[in-house]
Amino acid sequence: MSESTQSILKPHQRIVELDALRALAAINLLLFHLSYVYAVKYGFVSPLGWSWPFGKYGVEMFFILSGFVNSMSLLRRGKPVDFVAARMIRIVPFFLIVIVANLWITRQMPLSGEPLGAEQFFANLTLLPRVLGYECVDPVMWTLQVEMMFYITLVVLFKIGALRRYFIGWGTLCALSLIACPMLDAYADQYADARWFSLLSSLRLLMLLDFVPLFAIGFLLYMIKTGTGKRWQNMLGILLACGVFHSIDHGKHNPVATVLIVTLVTLCAYGKMPLLRLRPLVYISTISYALYLCHNNLGCILMYRLNHSGIPSNISFLMAVAFSFSLAIIVTHRIEQPITNALRKLWTRHRTKPEPESVPAAVS
Repeated sequence: MSESTQSILKPHQRIVELDALRALAAINLLLFHLSYVYAVKYGFVSPLGWSWPFGKYGVEMFFILSGFVNSMSLLRRGKPVDFVAARMIRIVPFFLIVIVANLWITRQMPLSGEPLGAEQFFANLTLLPRVLGYECVDPVMWTLQVEMMFYITLVVLFKIGALRRYFIGWGTLCALSLIACPMLDAYADQYADARWFSLLSSLRLLMLLDFVPLFAIGFLLYMIKTGTGKRWQNMLGILLACGVFHSIDHGKHNPVATVLIVTLVTLCAYGKMPLLRLRPLVYISTISYALYLCHNNLGCILMYRLNHSGIPSNISFLMAVAFSFSLAIIVTHRIEQPITNALRKLWTRHRTKPEPESVPAAVS
């Protein structure tokens, strides 16, 4: 085994600051959806007086963070089956519970204008509804779909050896992003109904071409952290990936914000942000998945009913935030963690099950 390979597989202690970043990303999305998006889609009875329109930067940070953390998880394990099992055990059970719950949730005001149909319901159960041509039950879930496809991409790159020659693997995907995304965007109005365009658009989603540069940045940051490859080449790769992302982004994200996010993730990876080790932030990271899945639809329903019953907009907002956190705490400790722990024990037992002893042949 080469020295560079050993450095990739070298175990690391849990990086608390990265957990805190996950918490900040979750808080960012909650503020974005319950202030800015709610105001645009439904409107407050009286103006809220402020909004938080920066949700896209929370998503950008989350994908870069995911590129770092999941690359570390897969390469430390060295076995894709264990990596996939760990991810599925963490994500799928509670996700399916939330999808089923939305059969009732989407019938409540103000969501009742978009009732959940059978086809959309079953498409969402696959975790890849947009690839199948359906919208997510909860609009926030599109990022989870991207995350699931990233796991697939990461495992495929691992299996074909493209994570050892990672400049070829990630470079090829980034080059496809740079070519395919602008081309499909340019022909979207003219050929939106054409079958070939729909096929290429589905491939675009499956291959994560809009977000590959962000995951590549996270991967390269992990290479720098582990001392794998030449640092200047990894840094140049990050710079090129940033360039690709902003070339296909149509100006939606500010490049200065991208630089700040990459810098923040890097500092946290090296443990240089002790301020983020605060216990409340670390705790919020443990409930972040439940907070992510539970805050939007339910929060909007509660806020709508409170606001339309005469409660001031800001008070309705604060009550919706408090409800979202309370619900996330309850379901994390009472539902999500017990299920996850039980499934992890079953998987560990399965993986450590001893091979049956061979039976000696009968003596004639």
